[in-house]
Amino acid sequence: MASADRKKRYNKQAVAVADIVGGVLDTRPLKMRLLHEDIFRQWRKIVGKGLVDKCQPRRIKGYTLHLDVVSSSWAHQLIYLQEEIISRVNKLAGTLLIASIHCRAVKKRELKIVAPDTESATQMLPSNLVSEAETKKWQREIVAKVKDPDLSALLSRMRCHSEIKRRALRNCK
Repeated sequence: MASADRKKRYNKQAVAVADIVGGVLDTRPLKMRLLHEDIFRQWRKIVGKGLVDKCQPRRIKGYTLHLDVVSSSWAHQLIYLQEEIISRVNKLAGTLLIASIHCRAVKKRELKIVAPDTESATQMLPSNLVSEAETKKWQREIVAKVKDPDLSALLSRMRCHSEIKRRALRNCK
């Protein structure tokens, strides 16, 4: 009996890894999470140098962007800038991601300041974590294995992000 069950399992048709991964990556929660990560990494580009020291994104819940702000007066000032920030975030995301902004005043030392402004999101972290050459190498490897351009772009972003997190954690220890 056991050998008959084993034969049934081994006679199944092989499934390509890209088909399995593609199905997982096409889920809405994962796509939204990656969009949120992009917004957080490109925050300096969205708000500019003047505001980056005053407010930082804490989370996105539903269609609301929650910000940590250095003072209640800056939170009040952001009321006048919220339409522009919402417009920039949604333009960067390419979809309706944010509809409103909620500000919370925190102490300056609790505010997490993002890295300096650069052109690509992967370069926004210290250059010693992930180099441009490494990123391009990973992209070439993924493109060679995965033919779907959207999926390969998503996988290369995920690879870069996971490597940055791994190296940052290693450097903190």
